[in-house]
Amino acid sequence: MPPGSYGSQSAPVTELPVCYRHPGREAHIRCNRCNRRICPECMVPASVGFQCPECVRGGNQQVRRARTPFGAVLRPRVVPVVTYSLIALNFVMFALQHIVGSSQVGLLGGGVFEVNTLDMRLELIAKAHWVDGQPIGVANGEWYRLVTSMFLHASLVHIASNMISLFFIGPLLETLLGRLRFVLVYLVGGLAGAVTSYWFMTPNSPASLGASGAISAVFGCLVVIGLRRKILDPGMIMVVLIINIVIPLQNTSIDWRDHVGGAVAGAAIGAVYAFAPELIRALGRGSAPREQQTRLLNILGFGAMAVVLALSVAATAIHTAHLNDPANRTRTTDGAAHTPTVTRVVTDVPESYPQGSGTYPHWG
Repeated sequence: MPPGSYGSQSAPVTELPVCYRHPGREAHIRCNRCNRRICPECMVPASVGFQCPECVRGGNQQVRRARTPFGAVLRPRVVPVVTYSLIALNFVMFALQHIVGSSQVGLLGGGVFEVNTLDMRLELIAKAHWVDGQPIGVANGEWYRLVTSMFLHASLVHIASNMISLFFIGPLLETLLGRLRFVLVYLVGGLAGAVTSYWFMTPNSPASLGASGAISAVFGCLVVIGLRRKILDPGMIMVVLIINIVIPLQNTSIDWRDHVGGAVAGAAIGAVYAFAPELIRALGRGSAPREQQTRLLNILGFGAMAVVLALSVAATAIHTAHLNDPANRTRTTDGAAHTPTVTRVVTDVPESYPQGSGTYPHWG
């Protein structure tokens, strides 16, 4: 046994606590937010204890993220990205309609007809057969037409009027609700408008296309929120209401059902956001922190959109079953049941789609 080693034991080696930002420095203080160890250089005095530089920066960013009453983050120099993107998408689709959509097809019974095949594939048609006998339309399983039809337009005047309306009313609602909520109002409301139009269609109904249902949803949502929050001029609202709702009711070439369905859906969603403070207080959460109230507001708003979406799907399924019911088919002169094909205008004896020149779809 070596001298001096009698009864001695080696002392355990303990690892000293170090700063998470400077591993070579001892640190006996923890950040009171993230609980990580920090050295004297990294210690930032707080109201209680110390914080690390990262938590201080994160806290400052959270303080600066001011929000609207509807949960949207207020940004300096807000650019309505979604509004401009929707306008651009509609114009791109309009260009495609005229660049790649036109072609010539042979009609049943002879003759050649020039038709926009892109329109035929994407516009809102209830139930029809193409000239080659192929079944088309929502009732034949093409539910996507309820969405794609809102990105098509019949003429330059049609798309110009719709996009000008969106340009003026879209940015305000996008700023109030935020980008995600805004685009959902546009799409869900547009779908509701298309479903409303489809609900009234028969196999003899003209096709429908246009973004008016979605724009009417944006308008309806904005009107309810604006009147409740007193941020809109009632006179301006009446003018836009006449342009978007009253005038379409007087024009047989305009699909007024699309307008009304979209406006009602948008107004219903807007009512949830407009009366959210009252709803939150009714749920006993009026004294909750702002973050919790915003979270509850999002649940209520997205819930309203989900209800509109569910009703739209249910209405589509019900009307599809009605159109496909053999008891609802028309009778030919010999008494045999058949399903007439959709034309772009109501005709007495529809035989194919399309049926001839001079026929146009309803504008939405």
